[in-house]
Amino acid sequence: MGGMDRPCDWFGAVAGEYARHRLSYPPEFFSAFLKRLPAAGGEVAPLVWDCGCGNGQAALALAERGVEVIATDASADQLAAAFPHPRIHYRCAEAAASGLADASVDGVVVAAAVHWFAGPAFNREVRRVCRPGSPMAWIGYLPMEALDPAVAAVLQRFYHHDLGPWWPPERRLVEAAYAGLDFPGQEWPFPEHLHIERHWTLAELLGHLGTWSAVQRSRAGGHDPLPTLAQDLAACWPNDAEARVTLRWPFMGRWGAVGDAVAPGAVGI
Repeated sequence: MGGMDRPCDWFGAVAGEYARHRLSYPPEFFSAFLKRLPAAGGEVAPLVWDCGCGNGQAALALAERGVEVIATDASADQLAAAFPHPRIHYRCAEAAASGLADASVDGVVVAAAVHWFAGPAFNREVRRVCRPGSPMAWIGYLPMEALDPAVAAVLQRFYHHDLGPWWPPERRLVEAAYAGLDFPGQEWPFPEHLHIERHWTLAELLGHLGTWSAVQRSRAGGHDPLPTLAQDLAACWPNDAEARVTLRWPFMGRWGAVGDAVAPGAVGI
């Protein structure tokens, strides 16, 4: 596919749209993650590595809670569109070559990205840079659910049929909530019954869909699937295009303590 061979190319090409339309994550999760940090409550703020940070949704949620964050991504375009914050330090780096010092971070978060680089090299890097007992979380969300039945039917067809040939193989790992990947530590039960909810106009939904990897790959292959989808959604959208439809994404992931130690003060949500 020419110049669109890597995820950082797909998302870098729409970095500005990505920053405007991608999702943030349940605040309850970040509150629970902070309680598991070995340095939480101390005089020095804990340091967390946000790997594959994109434009920094997870990094910002951590920084706003007093955490120092080193946020890395392989896409310079994504980083250029990232949310600024005095406690976030952005760096362009591959997941398996972070440039971080040995035993230098108190925790790791990977938000909607671990499926792109999971494996032995990344796990070695995590073990190298983490202090003993550091928590690591791989978080993400399952496919979108629309509460309006007609909108839901159009979106289901678009996701499975129209985009089916264009989803990269890694998408299966997301749909499986990262099951089957080798987690480099002792796992904890992941919080259940959390979700992301948005109330979007038609334009806002289309903006989000335009950031999907399968849409980017289809466009690179010579076909933009969004104009036809926009017509189909407009035909069934309640009231008018400015009406807001409720959309939900089940929150999912895996987390635990890197290595064999359990993080001090570990508590559930």
